[in-house]
Amino acid sequence: MQPIAILLAASALGLALAPPLSGDRDTGERPAGTLVFLSSGNLLTSVDVASGRRTVRRIRGIPSCAPDLQVTGGRVVFAGVRKQRTVVFSIPIGLDRPPKLLGAAHAYVPSATEGRVWLAGVDCDRSRMVGVREVTVDGRTTMSSHRPVPRGWLTGAVDTGLVLWRSSHRKHATVVWNPRTGRTSGALNLEAVIDTRGQLMAGCVVQTRCRRLAILDRDRGRTTVARPPAPFKLDSAASLSPDGSLLAAPASSNRSWRMALVNTRDGTTTIVPGSATGKTYPVQRWSSSGGWLFFRSGRNRLMAYRQGEPRAIPLPFKWPHKAVAYVAG
Repeated sequence: MQPIAILLAASALGLALAPPLSGDRDTGERPAGTLVFLSSGNLLTSVDVASGRRTVRRIRGIPSCAPDLQVTGGRVVFAGVRKQRTVVFSIPIGLDRPPKLLGAAHAYVPSATEGRVWLAGVDCDRSRMVGVREVTVDGRTTMSSHRPVPRGWLTGAVDTGLVLWRSSHRKHATVVWNPRTGRTSGALNLEAVIDTRGQLMAGCVVQTRCRRLAILDRDRGRTTVARPPAPFKLDSAASLSPDGSLLAAPASSNRSWRMALVNTRDGTTTIVPGSATGKTYPVQRWSSSGGWLFFRSGRNRLMAYRQGEPRAIPLPFKWPHKAVAYVAG
């Protein structure tokens, strides 16, 4: 049985239009792209940013271990439940065609190759992950291994393998495991990896409890530490831009949040103009093309910013009711 039960009318979404604010001025190019939201009630909602056109689909179930969305190859990758097993699907970002079953998994991350996904293990209820597969978003297997995955949490993928984060009462360590050879690299110069892009890894400076962020360039063998302007501090929920040139991170000062952009080559950090969100945590996502950064603001508003624009501007719709995660395409 397909995991999608029904295509819902847009009015069922409860996605309110945001009224224009007198202080918001459109002084640059209009944002473009697609946002896909995952909401309680097992709903996926795709919104075209430029037109506001919405498509809603109901999925059969969301496993408690993987309320996560990823985008690669123009498709959204998400987990569902099938015969009490955790399985992974991909669906066009516009939700205009049925999803494709990719297989069972304990955890999944986009491959370093666009349009592919790594599936590790067979079910998230099991304590160990055994076996990995790299599959295309249309379900074709490009690599398979029955090796047990080393203990740790799967946090990303690079060209040479899967990124695993290990934690113990004594230390934290991040390693790269090559499923083709079974070999594991020595601990990387990052306490934890937050995001990956090619051979770039964004993570936490060692022995800082994730209070400082850094970017590791494995091609150059260089680690660059982010330098936020005083009095801001960067949060660890950061994400790399599609071309790897920028790292977007929430920045806090006096219990108020803004968005910050870190230059991954030299660590210089700027605060996005017009990005103040008050006490609302600015969950951010990059569009896969066009360079737009989207983030949540106060009163459930959604904002957009692209480097070079005068300031962040509001989108003409709000954060959907009961949405728990989202991605941008």
